[in-house]
Amino acid sequence: MRRRRLMVTLMSRRTVLMLALVSSPFSTVPLLAQTQDGPKVLPPPGALHPLPSGPSELRLTLPTADETNTLGLESAGSPNGVSGEVLEALPTQVVLVPTWKQAAYWFGPAPWDIGFELGINGSDGVNESLSLRTGGHMKRKTEFWKFDTSLVYNKNTANSIESQNNALLDVRIDRLLGDSPWTLFFLNQELYDEFQAFDLRVSLNAGGGYQFIDNEWLNLIGRFGSGVSREFGAPDERWAEEALFGLDYEHKLSNTQRLTATVDYFPEWKNFHRYRVVTDLGWEIDLDRPNNMSLKLSVLDRYDSTPNGVEPNELNYAALLIWGL
Repeated sequence: MRRRRLMVTLMSRRTVLMLALVSSPFSTVPLLAQTQDGPKVLPPPGALHPLPSGPSELRLTLPTADETNTLGLESAGSPNGVSGEVLEALPTQVVLVPTWKQAAYWFGPAPWDIGFELGINGSDGVNESLSLRTGGHMKRKTEFWKFDTSLVYNKNTANSIESQNNALLDVRIDRLLGDSPWTLFFLNQELYDEFQAFDLRVSLNAGGGYQFIDNEWLNLIGRFGSGVSREFGAPDERWAEEALFGLDYEHKLSNTQRLTATVDYFPEWKNFHRYRVVTDLGWEIDLDRPNNMSLKLSVLDRYDSTPNGVEPNELNYAALLIWGL
């Protein structure tokens, strides 16, 4: 009995001593709760972001050795100078990496500039007339890419007789080369016109550009390239090799007004007397209410030196309301 009581007494004293060492602020013995599985500490707000709906990859990043030394963490004999116990306690940054199937992989996460435009004029009485122009644009600029596309549709009728029905699609993609003023570009223009000698004209061009001016208020870029065009349904339905000389101009007059101008000159390599010129001018004014509406005065001119029996020049001008998304 005396031996059993002595063992109980020694075990009790040892337990008290261990609890005292663990609870002491100067103790080097780790707490038992730190080595057991339990609820993790939530990271600070902003460390985690909601996952996108599309497929993405997750890339986990951990602090480097310099960052851990700044925090005063022990770094003996472990990867990146951080021990395994410290890695579990440090918050993890979640970086979303889009896959090649997503637009953000190629053009970056910059937002899109999207707008729809509409202009209409008509009369009904002794004479009936309707003049309609509609379309839209999509723009996006990132560190390495610039995407600019527009669609314009025109239709005119007088006394139920149609006098105009055409649509022009313009797609421009620029590859920016860092701090260099030089760029690479791709240009695609497609024209549908029921009053031309063809049904559809497709033009594909690529080349280089030079940024003469690029600041907050003024943007001026020149282009030179080469490509091909074809008029489907025309008497001369062939792929024509052509050059491209272009100029893009944008001037921000104030916080609410801006001027834009685009001129593209397409001569054939074999005969520079056969050429086309497309000119697009615009003056856009932001409206106070609603704040996503703007007024645009537009002039679009198309000239073709080989009209095949129809009018070589076509000029369209309109006052439009643009609804920005």
